[in-house]
Amino acid sequence: MNTPVQTLLVPTDFTDKSRNAVNLAVQVALRHEARMLITHTVPANFIIDHTGRQLIGGERVSQNVETAVRDLRTLYEALTAEYPALTLETRVTTGEVCDSLNELALELGADLIIMGTSGVQKFRQALLGSHSYSVLNRAVCSVMLMPESRTQYEFKKILFPVRAVDHLALKMEFALAIANRNESEISLMGVGNMDNMPAVRDAFLQMKEQLQHNAEYFNSKLVLTADNAEMISQTTESESSDLVILNFEDEMKWKSLFSENFFKKIINDTDTALLFVKPRNPEPIPVDINSYDITLPIPG
Repeated sequence: MNTPVQTLLVPTDFTDKSRNAVNLAVQVALRHEARMLITHTVPANFIIDHTGRQLIGGERVSQNVETAVRDLRTLYEALTAEYPALTLETRVTTGEVCDSLNELALELGADLIIMGTSGVQKFRQALLGSHSYSVLNRAVCSVMLMPESRTQYEFKKILFPVRAVDHLALKMEFALAIANRNESEISLMGVGNMDNMPAVRDAFLQMKEQLQHNAEYFNSKLVLTADNAEMISQTTESESSDLVILNFEDEMKWKSLFSENFFKKIINDTDTALLFVKPRNPEPIPVDINSYDITLPIPG
């Protein structure tokens, strides 16, 4: 069957967690016969005045770029030697990580960004934001987060929660393609409360019908719960799921600065690969966190 996983974008900072994400991405690329680009972004700090943007530490940035080019070349040679069938490119960029990734994603038409995380996150980390959390929020395409501790690169057991109706067709497309390439079982779980259960049940039944016609192995259940995130995390653990496929847009509707909402609780409490499905967005929101405007007061 056709696969929506045709182009992978994999950022690396050359740490163990990002190398683990690279290892996963290689296996995904080989299974889906996808092309893969590994990229490293060298931070560049700026001061903005009335004459325009002036680069600070240009010599240091150039040195870091040269180092990154060498490191990516070494990684490229090692991976292509071990996996001759792998279609691989590398790229070094400068600036802010999220903006650089989005520019590359739009240029390549990337279907999926695969990033490494440190695993189960502390609430403070999720609230203040790491690179993975920031990319997840701002990415122009779907994002998969891979915990550093996970070394299972096949997805034999896929958990497919249904708790909203947004973009379920795209979510199912990913699920079926991944299940087909991994010979995996899909666990369909409708989760909702007393207020939204009728809508969840209808969506759940639609997804179940699709699985009956398209999936070789699947099971299904409908669960009434007061805490969707906790139920999904508990099910992930009890079923030893290798991958949880979530609807990113729906999770973002629950985003709150002051409470551990669904989106944050899933990241905090689930130590397995998480795929956040979202349609491609050609207009990312730029956030320049590496610059200051000296014509304005310093924040704080």
